Amino acid sequence: MRIAENVEMLSIHSGNGANYPVLTWDDNELVLIDTGLPMETEALRAAVTEAGFSLENVTKVIITHQDLDHIGSAKALSGMGAEILAHEAEAPYIQGDATSVRLTEMEARLSELSEDERAFYERSKKGAPYFFVHVGRKLKDGDTLAVCGGIEIIHTPGHMPGHIALLLKKSNILVAGDAANITDGALTGANPYFTSDMKTAEASFKKMMDKRPAGVVCYHGGYIDIPAVHPDHRLTYTL
Repeated sequence: MRIAENVEMLSIHSGNGANYPVLTWDDNELVLIDTGLPMETEALRAAVTEAGFSLENVTKVIITHQDLDHIGSAKALSGMGAEILAHEAEAPYIQGDATSVRLTEMEARLSELSEDERAFYERSKKGAPYFFVHVGRKLKDGDTLAVCGGIEIIHTPGHMPGHIALLLKKSNILVAGDAANITDGALTGANPYFTSDMKTAEASFKKMMDKRPAGVVCYHGGYIDIPAVHPDHRLTYTL
């Protein structure tokens, strides 16, 4: 789905619904934000091809945070020559230097996990090492990448300690990762079920909204046009 002159929202469908990575580009760079679940590289390739590009031509991959449904194909893309970027606080988890927050939380309550949760835990623990990837550039809050019309890095902790959102300055589109969702047609904050620090997540949500984006891409919800849903553009969003 083309949502701005140089912004394409991809759609990758899996058993758990759809994920929405984002492509943005200029004459020299093709940047992918998040990469889908592990084992979905071919589905990602198909989505990139449908958008009119080649997966092999991606120059940079920005990972919003450490969850496997975001880093899934990053290692494959790194092998194709793409530079991997992530917040400095997330890099140890993405590289495998530290156990992921998600697995650590599950290990702390291992005896309480449901059968499905236990299966997810076992799959993740076994599979994660195959998808660890070196982070070539570590980002900080307020950094601006001088590509694709400018990409501002917004540190949005809560869902994960080093979670970031990206403001695509040319189009004023905000790529929110898991720091925002769409519920009943309205923009909402992080999902409490998957967020360990909701107070921090709520502050991060407000921080994003204070940027007054024209539209927001939520990784698990898709795109929402802010003026269409909130015509007065005030901070009436649901936390």
